[in-house]
Amino acid sequence: MIKSFFYITILCWSYTSVAQGAFTKAAKGNDYIVVVNDGIQFSVGATFLIPGQDSKGSQDLLTGQRESYSINPSGRLGYCAELGFAHFPKWKGIPIKFLRKSRIWDYFDWGLGYKVFSGQESTRIDLVDGGGNLVSSEEGRGDFDLNMYSARLSAHSLIYFGKKKIDKARKHFIDNAFGINFEYRPNTADTVYNSGVLSFPLPHEFQGLYNLQFHYSLGFGVRFNRAWMMIPTLEIPLIGIHEWNGVHGKWNWFSSQYWPVLFKLKFIKLFERVPKCGAYGDPSEMNFDKKFRSGNF
Repeated sequence: MIKSFFYITILCWSYTSVAQGAFTKAAKGNDYIVVVNDGIQFSVGATFLIPGQDSKGSQDLLTGQRESYSINPSGRLGYCAELGFAHFPKWKGIPIKFLRKSRIWDYFDWGLGYKVFSGQESTRIDLVDGGGNLVSSEEGRGDFDLNMYSARLSAHSLIYFGKKKIDKARKHFIDNAFGINFEYRPNTADTVYNSGVLSFPLPHEFQGLYNLQFHYSLGFGVRFNRAWMMIPTLEIPLIGIHEWNGVHGKWNWFSSQYWPVLFKLKFIKLFERVPKCGAYGDPSEMNFDKKFRSGNF
């Protein structure tokens, strides 16, 4: 009896060592680690406001003079961080035949985070007389930082590529996702220029404290093992639901518009389950582990 138990233990330990690769072996040698449908996801990254076009114009004044102006928006780097959960459904989904094992929906994830977007607008106003001579010139600049709390929900579809594999599934994949994001800005931010110009040729508009947007994200993922994935991701808003500024995802600040984009380094860590050797554990979790290893999750 003892000898049989010894052989079974060695066999289970060997199978676990080969199957798990970079996984950390459990405390007992007769444990088999499986991944389950749910896990955590977290990301850190950079934000950037892509500025709209420069605004230029001129107008005649009642004094007989002519005023010319130039408004130049520019974006600056900010940062973001998020923590949440990822969920892989147990259903088979709707396969996309010509993309092999890819499906319309592979998983969804959500998270709570914090974002900082930064931008700048500069204005120059030249006043000339009737003869075209420069009378005066004004220059000013407005810097602003938008500090926001955020919530996001996205549905993802994966397209596999390359020859390298983890178990039977390809190691690399393209991650496409559509979703919604909500931001709340707890303060009014910077609404006045910090230097120069006393008057403005165009009216100022400022994005509201609440934002709801429909977004798209594109990522290139790599699986380290069955539990860990890293996905560098570019996220861009497509439509601003609130505030509505047209069929785009741009925000108003001062006299310009800016398109907020994010580059995130996202990690997914699926939870693991350790049933006893010889036990099958929860059938749905064991089945998911088999599908995950073969890339059919």
